[in-house]
Amino acid sequence: MISIESLCTEKANCMLCGSRIIHSCQTSTAKCYYCGTEEETYILCKDGHYVCNTCHSQDALKVVESICLSTDLPNPVTIAERIMEHPSVHMHGPEHHALVPAALIAAYQNYTGKKNETDIMEAIKRGSKVPGGYCGTYGACGAGIGVGIAVSILTGATPYTPAERSHANWATSGVLRCIADAGGARCCKKATRISLRKGVAYLSEMFGLLWYENLDMSVKCNYYKYNKECDENCEYKNEIMKTEIPLTRT
Repeated sequence: MISIESLCTEKANCMLCGSRIIHSCQTSTAKCYYCGTEEETYILCKDGHYVCNTCHSQDALKVVESICLSTDLPNPVTIAERIMEHPSVHMHGPEHHALVPAALIAAYQNYTGKKNETDIMEAIKRGSKVPGGYCGTYGACGAGIGVGIAVSILTGATPYTPAERSHANWATSGVLRCIADAGGARCCKKATRISLRKGVAYLSEMFGLLWYENLDMSVKCNYYKYNKECDENCEYKNEIMKTEIPLTRT
């Protein structure tokens, strides 16, 4: 296991120079340092460097795929923590948007015995399309959307399936409410943990499972050392989680 203490502080900063990342309310045009793609972005480092979502998360997505396809763990939080320990996974970044649905579906399959690699790969594909910074610029955290993606895949939801579509939206809205209520600036680690706890709760209720009741999803976080915007009141910072995630859809 890789020690959190061994992770460099650049995991929270610019991949190129280590300078701090600036999130703007307005877009600017920038060219990706690695692939040369020129596009509109809300996110640049203070020295003007830009890395597109694909290049930022491509190595991390391989880690998500490898671990989620091979794990036999029924606890998505444990799966996520193992993924986030990998040096390819940054402190913040769009890779978390794929991590959430993939870990949730992998854990669900392990709990139920219904293995299906195609669903995990579909979760990664859909989640990776949610750009970084969505929580602030679009008002919908990508980790929360990831739970809706997982529910959509597991229920076979489309825009034309009333009940399944409703479940996907109920799940997403419930997670977003929990993330908003948790407060603080963006933290992909906190949002991922909240999303997975709520996701297990929702799926347990929807499918009539005892999955949620049988899991210990407590976490003591050490990532605050690398998060300049860490919320002093975060439930994960110094103590294990104390807040119960409600099973209701509201």
